Amino acid sequence: MSTTLRKRYRFIGIIVVLLALASLFVLHHVLPYAIISKHNRVPTVLPDAYGLNVKPAAFQVTDSISLKGYYSYPEAEEPKGIIILLHGIGGVKEHFYPLAQALADKQIATVLYDARAHGESEGSYVTYGFYENYDVQIIVNDIKQKHPDLPIGIWGNSMGGAVALQAMAIEPQIDFGIIESTFTDLNQIVYDYQKRYAFGLGLRFATDYALKRAGKIANFPPSCVRPINAVTVIEQLVFLAHGTTDPNIKFSYGKALFKYLKSQDKVFYTVEGGGHVGLTDKVGKAYTKALYGFIQQQLNPSRNTILGQL
Repeated sequence: MSTTLRKRYRFIGIIVVLLALASLFVLHHVLPYAIISKHNRVPTVLPDAYGLNVKPAAFQVTDSISLKGYYSYPEAEEPKGIIILLHGIGGVKEHFYPLAQALADKQIATVLYDARAHGESEGSYVTYGFYENYDVQIIVNDIKQKHPDLPIGIWGNSMGGAVALQAMAIEPQIDFGIIESTFTDLNQIVYDYQKRYAFGLGLRFATDYALKRAGKIANFPPSCVRPINAVTVIEQLVFLAHGTTDPNIKFSYGKALFKYLKSQDKVFYTVEGGGHVGLTDKVGKAYTKALYGFIQQQLNPSRNTILGQL
């Protein structure tokens, strides 16, 4: 073998070793934190900009973390019920200002807050419902102290939907839920996202390792974050919706959640051509009518049972 060829092979070998070391570094030190990292944002819009009638709230949760948010109320009339609004990963309470105002116009109060490790709330890590469901439970207890007679609903999209389902499974004081575009299993959805970002190349061993390490860092077992298990014990009324062309979370996951949902009083709304967010924008009045029809039935003591799919 010539000297030139030996140098070339040695150079290639060095490059391969460096790439392997870089990959291991990313897998061990970067990806786990990318999964659970904080999403802090300073609010740039205040409730006044939307004409909201709010009272600031701070919820002290089980591990001494303070969650910041608001109670939003109808302007003049007493509320018929109250709905907790849960944002997705990287979201903030400010995203809910228009929805809170729309609900207030229908005599429905809301609680909108930044999830742990989001926005103005404290907390170092996101756990996709493992701790967040207990945060919701504390908020429910706070609502019951302030408004003991109001029906309580919960409305979540994406991660917020996963948290909502896990909270409903442990908190019977939640009367009904609206769940949009959420996942069935944390291990699976992390793999799905990795595969999408890698242009279709799935590396299950890498996502399993990164997620397991993320769990050790944030002190939670990722394998326990399984909304598909939570639905098997949920008996409250649930409205599930999913877009058929959701690029982030498969439509089939929404169908699976509906299939295994224990509740006999449930609705599945198929949003044809709908993506991950903005389902109302895709189908407009039909979806809005179905949503508010469901909510009003839950706030009406003489409601009729709703079953099936829309």
